[in-house]
Amino acid sequence: MRGTVTRLVPEQGFGFIASEEGQELFFHRSAFQAVDFEELAPGVEAEFDVRPPSEGDEPGEHPRAVNIRLAAGALPAVDHEVLPPEKTG
Repeated sequence: MRGTVTRLVPEQGFGFIASEEGQELFFHRSAFQAVDFEELAPGVEAEFDVRPPSEGDEPGEHPRAVNIRLAAGALPAVDHEVLPPEKTG
């Protein structure tokens, strides 16, 4: 699945991704594959798998994004800040 990081809570190590279908998914920094938490920022595109709520999750929690990696062609952020176009170009 593919989506875009919508918000981060760096001090607590989690954030949210909006899938291309419009679903909001929770993620934790432990769910990354070949990407560092600091390389994500709002607007960065990512690919991921979806894990439905499981034992131990609170009722009503968002499904989780797991196995998160940068989408093909996506540029990593630097310390949670997207690089400006003049630096990527």
